Amino acid sequence: MTLTANSEFLVQLGTLYREARLDGAKSVYVTMKPYDGRSKAVPKGTPLQPDTVQCLFRAKLGNRKISTVVAAKDVNKFHQDYVGVLRTNLTNLEKRKKEDEKKTKAKA
Repeated sequence: MTLTANSEFLVQLGTLYREARLDGAKSVYVTMKPYDGRSKAVPKGTPLQPDTVQCLFRAKLGNRKISTVVAAKDVNKFHQDYVGVLRTNLTNLEKRKKEDEKKTKAKA
C-alpha cells in the first residue's frame, strides 16, 4: 500500500464508494490514526513530537487499499473535502426506526 496525495486519495475514495454501491452490499472501511512518520515500532509511552504529528487515513474495499498522510496544518481543509465526498456518495443510508414503536407495543 503506497501513500497517495490527499486530493488523489479523495478521488479514489469516491471511486471506491461508487464501486461498492454498484456491486451490492460491499462495505468501504475507512480508518484514521495518528502518524509520526516512523515505519518501525516504538515502545509505548514514547511521546509524539508536536511538530511531526500527522494523521494517516486508510480506506479498504475488498482487496483494494489506499492511504494518505495529512499534515496537521492541512487537516481542516482535508476534513471539509472528505465530508463532501461522504455527502455525495452516502445517499442510500436508511433511517433508523424510532423507538416509539417499541413503547406502544409494550403498553398494549
